[in-house]
Amino acid sequence: MRADVLERVRAFVRRTFLYAQPDAQLPEELLLLQGGVIDSMGVVELIEFIQAEFGIKIPDEDITEDHLGSLAAIADYVVSRRKVEAA
Repeated sequence: MRADVLERVRAFVRRTFLYAQPDAQLPEELLLLQGGVIDSMGVVELIEFIQAEFGIKIPDEDITEDHLGSLAAIADYVVSRRKVEAA
């Protein structure tokens, strides 16, 4: 499940933010905001995508770099959040 989440988020980031750089590297540990992949408006777009794509609600207190800062963090967060919401 984590690998699927990771690839779906990576695909979204590539087509939404890196469309002009199709060969850009996007390692899962890269900090998206600090690495210049997304800006503050991009964070909003990313949150909207995650909520719609994975059917979860991201509470305001979870909007942190620890949860959403990199592809790896997002994948881990989505998997754990889906478990919480399913319980």
